Amino acid sequence: MKYLYWILALCLLSSCEEEIQLDYRPIDPLYVIEGHVCNDGSGVVITGTRDIDDPVLKDGIEVQSVTLSSDNGIKETLVYDKDGIYSSRSFVGKPGETYTLTVVIDGESFISSSTMPGYTEIISTRMRWEEMMGNDMLHLIVDVSDKDDDINYYYYRILRNGKLFKWNVVRDLDSSNSTIQFDISCMSRDKAEKNDPDDYDSILFEGDDITIEVRAIDMKTYDYLFSAKLSGQNHSNPIYNFNGEVLGYFSAYTTTSKSFVFHYSDIED
Repeated sequence: MKYLYWILALCLLSSCEEEIQLDYRPIDPLYVIEGHVCNDGSGVVITGTRDIDDPVLKDGIEVQSVTLSSDNGIKETLVYDKDGIYSSRSFVGKPGETYTLTVVIDGESFISSSTMPGYTEIISTRMRWEEMMGNDMLHLIVDVSDKDDDINYYYYRILRNGKLFKWNVVRDLDSSNSTIQFDISCMSRDKAEKNDPDDYDSILFEGDDITIEVRAIDMKTYDYLFSAKLSGQNHSNPIYNFNGEVLGYFSAYTTTSKSFVFHYSDIED
């Protein structure tokens, strides 16, 4: 049984006359915990999965307790806000320290730890067309500093007008590099020129506000996000990041970002 942790669509061809029977068993929902400690605060969001025949999406969940602690003895119990959100502006992470998230739900403790890597920064961004299999593809090139030996894993997100557009994880095991370059494929020229409304979610438009965020993460977080990327392709669940059977992950990371307005005239040929 696969949980609807990622939003999946089952598409049936209208021309098919034979009814397709899906063989599955009802499964109790799982909790989903997504928590972080970074250089500007901390937060946790707790929700739940739903069974495949349940049309109602689950709201945020209030639990017994949510606690963050560090290996230097700092500990804080986060206060519930709304929609399953727990947050703290005072619990700020420091590179090199290991942090532990403990969530108590119905008397059971779910625990995950993460070590925060060093700081990084975005040096430059640029966009260019690159020919690929007879079609021009728009690439976003991001140069990022890699000054610390402990920064080997990255998670980047591209936001378009405040909404997620692209994301991926990258590992760089060559500690001799002082910089790392992300070459991110954004869209094809053909798709942009056709301007089909069905493709609007995957097209950049003139004047769009673009933000590229880069996080330095630890290996445990990389492994989870990498498996989550694969799970979206094979309709399976990501690996567990906590000690019990809950979905989601906990990550201590440093983050940097850069924003710009998208103009076709800025693209390099």
